[in-house]
Amino acid sequence: MVFCSAGTVLHAADDVAGDAGGDPSLLKQLTDAPRVAAASLSSYGHYVSALVRADDGDSQVAVWRAFSSIEDADILPYTRSELNWFAWVGEGRLLLSLREYGLVLYDAHIGRLRPLIENSGPRPEGLVPVLLSALPDDPSNILMQWEDPAVPGYPAVFRVNAITGVSTKIIGAWRPIIRWWASPTGTVEIGEAFRGRRQLLFGRRAEGSWEQITDNDYFRQSPISIVAVEAGGATAAVISGHAGNTRSLWRMDARTGDFLRQLASNDQFDIDAAIFDPENNMVVGATFVEDRVEQIIWQPQLKDDLRSVAASAGEKNVALVSRSRDGRVSLYRSSENWRSNRYFLMEKNEGRLVEVDVSDEFERLPKPEKRGVWIKLKGKRTGGLGAMHALLSTPEAGGTGKAVVLVHGGPVRRVSNGYSPMVSWLTANGYTVLQPNFRGSSGFGEAWRRAGYGRWGTDMQDDVGTAAQWMLEAGYATAGKMCVMGGSYGGYAALMSSIKDDDIFECAISLNGVTSVYHLVEYLEQNRFYLLSVPRIKGNLSDRTLKRRSPLNRADLVRLPVLLLHATRDINVPFDHGAQMAKSLHWQNKDHEFIVLKGSEHQLRRPQDRRIYMEASLKFLERYIGNARIKP
Repeated sequence: MVFCSAGTVLHAADDVAGDAGGDPSLLKQLTDAPRVAAASLSSYGHYVSALVRADDGDSQVAVWRAFSSIEDADILPYTRSELNWFAWVGEGRLLLSLREYGLVLYDAHIGRLRPLIENSGPRPEGLVPVLLSALPDDPSNILMQWEDPAVPGYPAVFRVNAITGVSTKIIGAWRPIIRWWASPTGTVEIGEAFRGRRQLLFGRRAEGSWEQITDNDYFRQSPISIVAVEAGGATAAVISGHAGNTRSLWRMDARTGDFLRQLASNDQFDIDAAIFDPENNMVVGATFVEDRVEQIIWQPQLKDDLRSVAASAGEKNVALVSRSRDGRVSLYRSSENWRSNRYFLMEKNEGRLVEVDVSDEFERLPKPEKRGVWIKLKGKRTGGLGAMHALLSTPEAGGTGKAVVLVHGGPVRRVSNGYSPMVSWLTANGYTVLQPNFRGSSGFGEAWRRAGYGRWGTDMQDDVGTAAQWMLEAGYATAGKMCVMGGSYGGYAALMSSIKDDDIFECAISLNGVTSVYHLVEYLEQNRFYLLSVPRIKGNLSDRTLKRRSPLNRADLVRLPVLLLHATRDINVPFDHGAQMAKSLHWQNKDHEFIVLKGSEHQLRRPQDRRIYMEASLKFLERYIGNARIKP
């Protein structure tokens, strides 16, 4: 049981749902797993694997013959929450990395599921194993890394026979390398390491030795994000901001660390990913996010293919997911900002395009109006932009005066114009939603990201208030009809708004929110690579200042009704953050509710937890701002 205002008792999550309003069927559709997600194609295009929705609304791994009905799929006994990852490692062989049971292999030819490595291999309590190469020219073997028992905490590289399960160590672990990178053909070319706050890259020499090739301060310089070692092994595709404010895609010499050629860039937005040709493993494009994901493609054939598929499928935003080695079969994904992804298979020789799973359920989903806006900022630390990007979502039927400022987590993340079940839920119930990419968000260059370092509760928090004020001035919200909500860092920002912005907001909702910056830093300092995270939060601030910037230490100043939800198995922001905040609010006799998400984690993987969050949030919003009139 948990406390709410004036010492009354609110039962835990199992008992709170049921009277929140809203369309129950829509709530179920938005909180259930997508019908198909994370689809991929086997090496020669004979099989498809994906996460498919189960009867209980969760998702399970499924495998079926390409171009056959998904109803005939083999359903493997693993849910999304049990998986680290899964990938094809040969024609008809699907490798799965499980969080508690190691590596298992499914042979689609015979429908057999078995442990890959008997009595050895990665341990559940060790480092998560990584697939380095599926060795397409040697389909009986794969190249992997997992924690070396001889050097705890550091990975070795193993060649694994996917048929017999026999593994052979080919490179032993050595400090400080924590990630190896190999070419598609299986030659290990780069070792990535962290020492304190410095990122080090090591390159392989012809005689087999290793030499340090780069050394970057993670905060004062631009770290190098390795995307992949390219075919041949001499070069790697990397993302770096060393040559300007925004991060660009580069081709780097894998032996020397020299940047050879800039492949893709944007003056205002960071490049965030590379696009590879599935047949030759060479870079043919890149992506960045403006309002939504944008593709830069310089291979003419791929451009033509995407245009053709989009026209045939009647879709606008199509991307290539994978292609068979012989080029015969391709898998495409289409995305929209109001629904989950759709997948299509194309058979080149016959020219047929088939949707992986045909359903009319998408037609019942709301289609909120979404667009990016720029909001002028006040103050000096504006990252050189002077304005903040935000995503504005309005109900299909138009604004009602009711509004929510929804703050993203991270905080080094960003909001894009993609599908968000929570935004769909709020707009379907008449709420206009603004999602600000406040200072410290990623995607807008190094200066914007660094403008948030050590600024929790100050500049970053001011941006939330600025976003809310813009909503009022632009006419998207009515005074007295706006609340703030968010998860993780967004939950922290919502709680701080209940202290600093009670003149703008009427209520605040926090999901797994940080309530003590001091305790978060203390917790993170117990982690292995804390020098890659703590300086971004703490900067040069004293412990006293961290406490002053913490809602937990300022609960007496909370002036808004607060809804707290926290997962008991949260390892990002421990459950104690929510529990202690609820106690402080109770002692201060503040209007609040606290919902315990039993057995849930930081990311709400289970459909029932997502339903509790969305249903309780709507109930809370309706209580405090739900009686706004429709604008004429």
